[in-house]
Amino acid sequence: MIVRRLAAGFIRALAVVLVIGTPALLLPNVSVASQEISLIVAGLAAAFTVFEYASTHPGLIDFRFAPPYNRVRFISFALLILALTFLARGFSGSDDFSLNMLMWGERALELARFPLSPVVALSVALPDNMLPLNRALVEQSAALSFWLAVVLMILFGGLLWLMRWPVARRDFNLWLNLPTFAPGYARDVERRLLRDGVANILVGAVILYLSPTVAMQLSGIAQPSDTPNYELILWSTALWGFVPGSLAIRGIAILKIARLVRAARL
Repeated sequence: MIVRRLAAGFIRALAVVLVIGTPALLLPNVSVASQEISLIVAGLAAAFTVFEYASTHPGLIDFRFAPPYNRVRFISFALLILALTFLARGFSGSDDFSLNMLMWGERALELARFPLSPVVALSVALPDNMLPLNRALVEQSAALSFWLAVVLMILFGGLLWLMRWPVARRDFNLWLNLPTFAPGYARDVERRLLRDGVANILVGAVILYLSPTVAMQLSGIAQPSDTPNYELILWSTALWGFVPGSLAIRGIAILKIARLVRAARL
């Protein structure tokens, strides 16, 4: 059993390393120092993954024993990183295959131009003196990231509410799957689950709309430059879209748990 948990932990850690390290290896104009930093970050994330999944008791990862919650999130994040990587390669003209991503990026940006769109809010936050090529890359990367977050929320929200997750699993345990949630009495648990679920969704929306201005000032994305910092743009836009989407589906999952707690109490 211990060997099985260790093997599962190492397999997940390898997948984490591949996702985090791929942009540094495939993106153009990435310095050796950036590649080394990416490998260090990937190694730290991999070590955390091994320790978390090799243990019989959870540490920080929610719903570890209620698949496919974390699997869907990880696969979505990996697909987003790959899409943004090839989009950046398309902008740089690194290969012919990546040029196809430019059509997807343009289409995603076109669909994202609707009233009160967070992508439009991000576009407005960009400075006027930003080079057109750099602006287009940031906007298309943000649009792809935004739409993946939307699809993730819709598909996973439907999966959670229309299917029997997580009650179809006999080994589901509230305290194991929400290790950072403090125990309490039934009515108090339900009330705090509802509060936390709504809070996660609202915080995700706030991050989506308010973070672009702060991120542009702190990250240096908007600084005028003839050569875009592809790696910085990729990770900034990926996290901008994925973190709010991840918070939203966490909120949806917690609301589902609150509903089950209420049904069990009644």
